[in-house]
This record gives sequence, structure tokens and C-alpha cells, in this order.
Amino acid sequence: MARLAQALAKHAEVRVLSLNPRKHRATLDDIPLPIEAIDIDTSRVIGPLITALGATPFIVARFVSRAFEQRLIETLREFNPDVVQIESPFLLPYAETIRAHSDARVVLRSLNVEFRIWEELARTKHSLLARLVANSLRRYEVRHLDTCDALIPISHDDANDFRALGCTKPIHVAPCGVPLPPLGDAEPEDDTVGFIGALDYLPNQQAALWIHDELRPRLPDVKLTISGSNPPAWLRERVHAITAPDAQQFMRSQSVMIAPLLSGGGMRIKVLEAMALGKAMVATTRGAGGIDFTPGREVVIADDADAFADAVVRLLNDPDERRRLGDAARAQVAARYDPDIIGRDLLAFYETGINASTARANQNHARP
Repeated sequence: MARLAQALAKHAEVRVLSLNPRKHRATLDDIPLPIEAIDIDTSRVIGPLITALGATPFIVARFVSRAFEQRLIETLREFNPDVVQIESPFLLPYAETIRAHSDARVVLRSLNVEFRIWEELARTKHSLLARLVANSLRRYEVRHLDTCDALIPISHDDANDFRALGCTKPIHVAPCGVPLPPLGDAEPEDDTVGFIGALDYLPNQQAALWIHDELRPRLPDVKLTISGSNPPAWLRERVHAITAPDAQQFMRSQSVMIAPLLSGGGMRIKVLEAMALGKAMVATTRGAGGIDFTPGREVVIADDADAFADAVVRLLNDPDERRRLGDAARAQVAARYDPDIIGRDLLAFYETGINASTARANQNHARP
């Protein structure tokens, strides 16, 4: 989100108003943007439950904050934006507030089709709770497909899904961008395989368990490390997960990076970042989902445990193939995922795409 905002800020005036959940409390010093964050405790129960008695799912109601809404109103009056970009359906409850206090175009940037994630979790974990969450989120997301003036998914797969679900508003795909870091001269450690991701995210927890239960037994002589932010105690103890202080340095130190995700939508940012570092990557189809690549050229795809383990071993034993894959992956990131290009394309859509679509809609409405 910060990368896209920074890219937009090179060509437009940008302000960011963000919720700052207690669970993920962040400092903003390293982001060169005007950002204001309103603290919120998303572990609250009573307030969200009351809100959820209406048509808002509990998982969304956790992000409803009177303090945030009030600051949003003040910011709309102070800044008078042309476009308000809502990040994720979890902030859709504020769309009505934006409409009431601004003439700005309201756009939803969706990082996933959220209910699809929960559907996959319900299917793979046979979880009634996940099924209930999936159903409530599906009703909510489908009901709000046309709430905003445009929809900005991060992958063409998600865009097609939104259209199939009934979205009639303009859609512009703006993938996540990744800058190319320097490659460096240090060689990775031998026979090292790494997975990295936010370990409070259910699809990543599921992947970590799969690595521990399915992949480790098939790779007994490989140094396989699971790393990520915010691992719950039960996961840290079961899979021996670590929290690397420097994610980029961790990826540099691995011979092969892996992304064996079984659920989730959108794009895996860590997969893109590993590709940008020129790392050889083995992923499931879901793990590399949303990324433009050719299987076998930039990323090796394997969807069952035996094939996945075989692909990892093959790459560990073939440094030339690792280098070829890594070079191709880095070139693909440079060609397709430059944040500045993505930002310019999105701004062009804001300047022409929404207005053109609205004009056509007004003309059609005016016809007898």
C-alpha cells in the first residue's frame, strides 16, 4: 500500500489516513508520506457484535471506529480530495461517510476476493466457523460490488472473479509493485530452503503447517526455515518458526525460496520480493497466483508434496538452473511490477477511466 501511495505521490497530492490496529501497531517514520494513523483495538467484541447485528459481518465490524470516522470527516474537509481510495473491503463501512462529506470519487482497492480465502480454509480444514465467516463475507462483498465508483483489484484473476460475481463498475488492475534491490555479492548458504510470510495470516499458517508435516519429512538433509512476522505461540512451537529481523537478508541467505500456499487470493508480495532478488522459487499454483509468469521459466510450480520436494532437490543440486530461474524472475519483476509504472497507470485511470465511464452512464440514464 505504501509503495503505491509513494508512486502516486510523484504525480499527485496524496494524504493517507489509516487505522493502526493494536495487533499490528506500526511506526510511520520510514514512510516519506503524510500519514496519520488512528489507533484501534480490533480484539474488541461487544461493539463489533452490536454492529454485526445488522448487515455487516463481525470480521468487518471490528474495523469500525468512531474516532477514525470523525478524523475522516475532518480530513475530507481539509484536503478536499478528487479520489478517495479505500484499501480493502474491511474499510467499506466508511464509504457512506465519504459520500456524505465529499464529492470525491470513491474507489475500492481490493487485495483479495476476501470470502474466497475463507471458502478455501473451510474446505481444506473442514471448519464450520470458516464456512460461516465465508458465507457472511460473501454476502457482504457481493452486496457492495457496486458501492464504489470503481474497483481496483491487484490481479486479473480477481478482476474476472469480481465481474462474474456481478460488478458493473469500471475495473482497473493495479498489481503490487516491487522495486529492484541490488543483488549483492554474498552467496547463499548451501542446501538452504526458506519460506517467509506474515504468520498471523491464516493461509500462511496453513502453508507453514504443510511445510512442517509434508515437506520436511521428504527433505531430511535440507536446512528448511520458516520465518515470518507475528507467529502465534502455538505455531512457533509446532513448526519452529523464527522472526527474521531483516526479511530481505533472510531471502538473500537462502538457496531456494518456496511458497506452498493452499489457499488465499490476490498476490504473494514475498514471492515478488524474492523474485526481485533473483531467487529461484518453487511454489504451488496458489502460491504464485496473481503473478504474471511462465511456469518453469521464472517460477517452478508443483502442487503435491512429492513433486514439490523433487523440484526443491533438483534446484539445490543445479546452481546453474537456480541462477537461470532467478535471472528470469528478476527480469520479469522489472518489466511488470515497477511501482512507478503501476502508479502512473492507476492515476491515468483516475483521470480518464472513471470519468469516461460515468459520462457514458449519465448519457444512458438520460435516454428515453
